[in-house]
Amino acid sequence: MAQEYISKQGLEKLRSKLQHLIQIERPDIIKQIAIARQFGDLSENAEYHAAKEKQRFIEAEISKLQYKVSILKIINPDIINKNEVRFGAEVELLYLNKNKNVTYKIVGEDETGKENNISPVRDKSLNGVRKISCNSPIAKALLGKKVNEEVNAKAPVGIIKYKIISIKY
Repeated sequence: MAQEYISKQGLEKLRSKLQHLIQIERPDIIKQIAIARQFGDLSENAEYHAAKEKQRFIEAEISKLQYKVSILKIINPDIINKNEVRFGAEVELLYLNKNKNVTYKIVGEDETGKENNISPVRDKSLNGVRKISCNSPIAKALLGKKVNEEVNAKAPVGIIKYKIISIKY
């Protein structure tokens, strides 16, 4: 398995979500199961079965997040070369195929918003900048490149050509 990266803020969000599941969601579903048991015959008790299904989902999500938190590596933006595209960079590009500017922020897989089926996601705090995973084809093509370099990224729609306009951290 390839190393997975995340920002300090992204890891804090994951930890917060994990704590919410453990401290709020888990006890709440246990109470729901206890209440549903009081409705009688468990074989025909829809509330009980729904609560048990939700409990399985919550426990799976807790396990997944605990594993993620244990393996993710925080990238310290203070020690990376800021003259080239690296994790955490906000990169303004000229999209040569369509002659228009686009801006991406390269983030960890868990920071893209794809868990909400939105990827790449526009983050309001980033003024419409699209977050893309450092594992995406576009980010992989950009990593290590410098201002004014042209980049070809393989995508499902074909080759996408970009020219790097600026890099910000």
